[in-house]
Amino acid sequence: MYSTLKRVILCPPKKGMSQANFREWHYDGPLNQQKLNDNFKEFEDIICSHGCEVIMLDSEENLFDSVFPHDASLVTDRGAIILNMGKELRKEETKYHKKLYEENNIPIIGSIHSPGIIEGGDCLWIDEKTLVIGRGFRSNDSGISQLQEILKNDKIDVISYDLPYYLGPSACLHLMSVISILDEKLALVYEKLLPTGFWNLLRDRGFECILASENDFMDSNGLCLNVLALSPSNLIMVDGFDDTRKRLEDAGCIVGTFDGS
Repeated sequence: MYSTLKRVILCPPKKGMSQANFREWHYDGPLNQQKLNDNFKEFEDIICSHGCEVIMLDSEENLFDSVFPHDASLVTDRGAIILNMGKELRKEETKYHKKLYEENNIPIIGSIHSPGIIEGGDCLWIDEKTLVIGRGFRSNDSGISQLQEILKNDKIDVISYDLPYYLGPSACLHLMSVISILDEKLALVYEKLLPTGFWNLLRDRGFECILASENDFMDSNGLCLNVLALSPSNLIMVDGFDDTRKRLEDAGCIVGTFDGS
């Protein structure tokens, strides 16, 4: 999650996102199409400026959440795993991930099937051999067991922790809503929602945890935690969360921003 990013899947905003029923999709409010397009272009340009190859995901126009391609599949050193989405409106996204991997000759080493569910936002690599899963409304025991079976020959330790109820089943609280890995032993966290067992694991593994600003977390509904490491301690995040950004910079990180408002 922190090594140099070389190849990444992106999905541009759908043409009709401004017409989406924001209540049905659990967005904060109506979306501005031009703003979406401009923000995505700025983000894409930053990614490309770091020499990263971008693969564009093609999906149906009504799959508005497919702009978050991290959730429908999981990539390992051996190949990709097609996940099974917990949010019903996102179920169809996985077939487009499968198509993309097949077209790009990327091996598919397994799939998660119902009743199992897992979303990529609940999957966090803390090192090459340890994958932590958040068990909650979007990822369940059956999905976790299937993932453990797929990865057992890779000698990957799959560890799961319960996520808190917080805002309930209609909201989106992934494990990665409360932590981002920034470097080999460095993470940005929102401690109040971090599973206690996971906090203990991070401490035992020698992680330094930077605490996200309380005000930034509440003002952004957790968006200030969505920090991407382009390479170790070289980060990009949404603009406007100055307190959290300063904490990252004080810890020695280089932080770039883009407009995600």
